[in-house]
Amino acid sequence: MRLLFFLLAASLALAASIVDPRWAVPAYVTPGGTFNITLDSPVAVNSVALAAPGLDKPIALTFKTSGNVITAAVPADTPLGLYDVVINGGELYEPKAVWVGNVTGPLRILQITDEHVGVELDMASVYRLIHAMVVANGGPFDVVFATGDQADVGGQPWHHMLFARYASTATKPIFAIPGNHDHAGDDPLVNYRKFQGPPVWYRVVGPYLIIGLDSGFDGYLTDSVVKFYEDVLKRYPDKVKIVLVHLPPFYKADSYIVETYRGPQDVDRLNRDPTGRGQYYIVYTSYLQNRPAYEKFLELTIKYRVALVMSGHVHSGNSTIVINGTYFVTTRTLGGSIDTSHGYRSYVVYPDGRVEIGREVWTYKNFAVLTWGSKAAQLYIDSDLAPGEITIDLPGDYSGLKVLNGSAQLVKVQRHPLGKYTRYTIKLSGRPVWIAIGDYAPAPAVKVEKVLPRSPTPGDLVTVTISADDPNVGVPFLLVNGQRVLGSYFEEKPVYIYKFTYQKPTALQILAPGGQPTTIQIGQATTPATTTPTATPTPTPTATNPDPHGHYRPSNADSHNNPARHHHADRHAAANRRASAVRGVPDCNRAASHTCARRAAGASARLPD
Repeated sequence: MRLLFFLLAASLALAASIVDPRWAVPAYVTPGGTFNITLDSPVAVNSVALAAPGLDKPIALTFKTSGNVITAAVPADTPLGLYDVVINGGELYEPKAVWVGNVTGPLRILQITDEHVGVELDMASVYRLIHAMVVANGGPFDVVFATGDQADVGGQPWHHMLFARYASTATKPIFAIPGNHDHAGDDPLVNYRKFQGPPVWYRVVGPYLIIGLDSGFDGYLTDSVVKFYEDVLKRYPDKVKIVLVHLPPFYKADSYIVETYRGPQDVDRLNRDPTGRGQYYIVYTSYLQNRPAYEKFLELTIKYRVALVMSGHVHSGNSTIVINGTYFVTTRTLGGSIDTSHGYRSYVVYPDGRVEIGREVWTYKNFAVLTWGSKAAQLYIDSDLAPGEITIDLPGDYSGLKVLNGSAQLVKVQRHPLGKYTRYTIKLSGRPVWIAIGDYAPAPAVKVEKVLPRSPTPGDLVTVTISADDPNVGVPFLLVNGQRVLGSYFEEKPVYIYKFTYQKPTALQILAPGGQPTTIQIGQATTPATTTPTATPTPTPTATNPDPHGHYRPSNADSHNNPARHHHADRHAAANRRASAVRGVPDCNRAASHTCARRAAGASARLPD
């Protein structure tokens, strides 16, 4: 009987998982305080600990259990920082799920939104996400808020996996909420809960109350979400309140508007353009699909003097609406469809309720690539926004630093007591800056998967699809006839696509950094090929400079010959149409204003980007 008990307990431990806190919604606790851990099923708990890079061993916590909830106490001498939760020696584990802090002053926030991992535009969206994590890790921020649409299609697990893989390199606490695309193809949010965390939550962080709400697939608040909102506001009426919700309750493109809300009768007034020149004013009318809930949300927001409501969804962003002193701010997309002016925004919120709203930072073509393998990790940053020093977490224990371009200095290495990941502090300069952390021993394998059309005629657009892998250090990019080609993510593992307009038989030389070049012939050559393909649009050819070790690296003038520019301009819209078909939601033409045309008579109008 005892053996059966232990076997059952072991199976339960293996089957259970941590529901809250999660890496994308960490618990906040002060030294000497307590926090709760909620499991999806009860387990026999023998130990609870916190672990982080720089510790010799995990910090043991005292705890008590009640059903599937564990209440754990943090020792008073616990250093401030971001910690992993370790239960039963690692049988249950959640990285970066506890923020031990002592926040009493201003809260410095970096907002990213609409990362749309899985999208291919002028480059894969993951490269803008990695760049944002570089900025967050080296910038003067306490927290990062991700306000929805982390995944382009929620029903694709690998979209969430890629977001988690690269966002978790951040050394600052991340708080995320779902957007309508996170619901797409996964309206119960099974994937979102698995890879990110709970969709609705709150955290008390010193003098601040941070509330995460879910505006759903159709872009409005349900009665249950508003009831949750009311209960939390009643419980903490004196805190400075910050709300994260994906769809903006109020929005006006490229505007700063101050208005007054006196009650439900003002919804219609705020929905009509007072100048008479436009059809709508500032109400984001998808919320009117549940107008009573919208009106209740506004009543509570005004009553409890919420300081800041931050949103995304509208990819062109750049909207600040002040209603009775509450700031409703919408920020542009980090990685989704728009022109080239992707970006993010910073804030400072003070204990007295004052809010400083930073201007949107437009990232344009700034990006970063991060790869890793069994021997080393590579970080390639092409940006004039990169900080001079960053701290980054990488899933490996690498030693040493090799500078492949620019300049860099390894300042500190902090190892994890359980070997989960290692934290590196690095000083960087140059553009691009390219470093390898660890034993840089590249061993890339390159394969041309297909060339279409097989027998091109002059004027044809030729597409060359290439796979590349390096188990030692990863592949940051390829060089095709000296031009840098970034990976394209059509699934979890990237491929590399090169396009050019065919004029006559041409030789392409393909090179992965640290490897040997591969040459392929396009068209039948009667004489040795000496021409260089003409890209569409025409890229600027870039010389490749071999370093003293024989590794090629692109120069600062390197061009971005990326397949999305030619081949996938409509992929995001197509993915949205596929996702929308799940619930019969009309597609949005986001090429112009990046907002949806409203449907008639108020009910659902502007819908998801």
